[in-house]
Amino acid sequence: MDEQIKLIRQYEWEEVFLSWYKNEGERESWNQLAKERGFASWAEWRLKGYARRFECEKAKWGFYEVSNPSEAVLNWFGGPFRTWIERHYDGEKTKSFSELASRSDIINHTAVRSMMENYPKESVISALKLSDGRIFVVEGMHRTCALAVMAKERKPFSGKLVFAIGNSQMSELPAVGQNTSK
Repeated sequence: MDEQIKLIRQYEWEEVFLSWYKNEGERESWNQLAKERGFASWAEWRLKGYARRFECEKAKWGFYEVSNPSEAVLNWFGGPFRTWIERHYDGEKTKSFSELASRSDIINHTAVRSMMENYPKESVISALKLSDGRIFVVEGMHRTCALAVMAKERKPFSGKLVFAIGNSQMSELPAVGQNTSK
């Protein structure tokens, strides 16, 4: 990929999904949101509403160590999530994390600021590398925004992080979110 991103090992889709679950599925608020949208569970919501539409199972996944992750993610893109499109992308399908890290609503976001002070280094951010080389975060938006804001504010990030990155044959990701099971 580049000199900042080094393959640790191949990663199976099931392992990626398990990391998503550890980040979201164990939290009652995410389960409640899935049910409000008409899904039986968090897993059904994420599989039907996101993973299948992004063709995650077809991607070739790897577990990558990323040195200087706050700088590395600046040229990556936010996933095309309808809530983010409405709230943070000014109606566009995506924004780079460099662009997002310059927005006051991201810079001042409570979760982003909190993660900047106490970054969850054991969590795994999941991203897809599309056929044209662009990398889109598909799980871990707030954590990636925290990294990008740290880079913009020249706050050092000590250490390396591990990312799950899937090489996808897709050339575009469809907009997803605010969906229902029907």
